[in-house]
Amino acid sequence: MIPGIDNPVLFEFNWAASAARARLLGPHRKGPRVFGVGAAKTGTHSIGQMFDDRVASAHEVDVETLIYLHLHREKTGKSETLWRFLKRRDAVRNLKIDASHINLYLIDDFEALFPGSLYVMTIRHPFDWLRSFIDDSLRRDASDAFMRFRDYRFARGGVHPPEETLLKDRGLFTVAGYLDYWCAAMRAVERIPKDRRLVVRTDDISTRSADIAEFCGVAGGAAPSDRSKAYVNPERSGVLHQLPRAYVDAMIAEKCGELVQNYFPKHE
Repeated sequence: MIPGIDNPVLFEFNWAASAARARLLGPHRKGPRVFGVGAAKTGTHSIGQMFDDRVASAHEVDVETLIYLHLHREKTGKSETLWRFLKRRDAVRNLKIDASHINLYLIDDFEALFPGSLYVMTIRHPFDWLRSFIDDSLRRDASDAFMRFRDYRFARGGVHPPEETLLKDRGLFTVAGYLDYWCAAMRAVERIPKDRRLVVRTDDISTRSADIAEFCGVAGGAAPSDRSKAYVNPERSGVLHQLPRAYVDAMIAEKCGELVQNYFPKHE
């Protein structure tokens, strides 16, 4: 049994009603599928919605089921149920653009099941990303699926050092755990052939929406600015800024130095 899915085989027969309710069945998909594969809080929400008035596009649709299935695969080493779900989901959802942070863990599956797919990789400097992710974690409760997924992604960072007592007291993970995930997300893009990937900084999504549309094969050019900057944190906790800045910078340099130099050489 997979947590969150009473019976994954019977579950697949509920697609018609689910798709009708979600209203995600669009016109016949033209050209290759496009997957948004950025880390959480890098702009996948924007990629998923910025062209949804033109093509079948979505952000994190079926994400909790995919989390459970991926974690089940990690535990058992078997991909059959996940692949069956992905193929049926693709046929029913009919998405041209499918953006979600879970997609980082499914790139090899997409490559096997849907050869020739395109990928939009959204990236964000680790300090800015860490602030945003901590703020998002503190401002809302998480479901069982997301709690399990947080443990899976971040709990490998070990115990909190003295400089991170505030994170421990707030129920957050270690800086090392968060940054290990950031690095893994960034390196995921290197597995994608260069001619089928577009790397976009979070801050550039709005200004590069025309480039994104062209890459994805979406007619109509640039998206309106209000459609290309979705789900921005409404408030900041200030937690990251209460940690010693020199300590955080040193951790970023230790964990992410080469990647930062490659992708953010001029960041201040």
